Amino acid sequence: MKTFVSVVFSAILMMAVGCGSDSGGSDNGIVTDTSSTNTTFQGILVDFKSKAPKAGVDLEVLNNETGEPYDPVKFPPFKSGPEGAINLDLPPGILVGFKASGQDESGYMQFKDSYQFNVKSDDKGKKIYAVNELTYFAALSTAFIEEGDPATYGHLAGTLYWRNAQGEEEFVGCAIIQVTDENGKVLKEKKNADDKATFCGIRYFDTITDMPISLAVADMTHSNNSRYMVADMPIGQYTVTAMLKDDPSTVLGSVTLRAYPGALSIGNIYVDEFLPDLTANPTPVDPKCVGPKEH
Repeated sequence: MKTFVSVVFSAILMMAVGCGSDSGGSDNGIVTDTSSTNTTFQGILVDFKSKAPKAGVDLEVLNNETGEPYDPVKFPPFKSGPEGAINLDLPPGILVGFKASGQDESGYMQFKDSYQFNVKSDDKGKKIYAVNELTYFAALSTAFIEEGDPATYGHLAGTLYWRNAQGEEEFVGCAIIQVTDENGKVLKEKKNADDKATFCGIRYFDTITDMPISLAVADMTHSNNSRYMVADMPIGQYTVTAMLKDDPSTVLGSVTLRAYPGALSIGNIYVDEFLPDLTANPTPVDPKCVGPKEH
């Protein structure tokens, strides 16, 4: 049965907002535990909405290809450390995933199951996102989404990035997202009588609040925020592809993600990996690609 949960969005807006990149230190200047500087992987578990580091959140390392626990004997489930620190001696040169869930150590925030894939095992200062329940339900409400049965539906999300010569992640504007299933079929949004998405609801993020919003407000990415969300996807594996809105033949990159029941699965798309010969951010020179700046 489909259910729709409406929450007071003003409660979300009271939380701190940030649109920082997924790599490097946190927006609050917090770095990983300096006592573990020799670990291969150094990350920071952060709340998606506030970007604040959170300690005590349950974590699992996942096989990037299968989504199953990665070597659970050597890497059993654990909790994020002080200031959200994640320090692991992972094999270098591979990709892994992370699952975050449960409460933070304060007990104030309850997190939905949050999956993040295509994480480099030798990253330093990598942000691993966890989505708290208040943000989760507010996102569905503001994006005009009717939540699917959490036993059989999940959601996909991520950010489209261009990495410049300095390795800095830049948002990419005027791009749209397309989703295909395992058979290569392009999926289209389905709606109910109230015009709310009930299947494959593709949404883009407000450049001010860093929250997904209705297509009437934003129907593409902006160079001030190129995050995306694909809501209400049956459990399974999908390919998310980014392309220029005014030239769909220009594919910017893609990522393969699996939808988990009642959870959010995150996978970023990097244009520089897909188009290595490109020498500049592919955002078209057009004012409509920019979007409002954050406060």
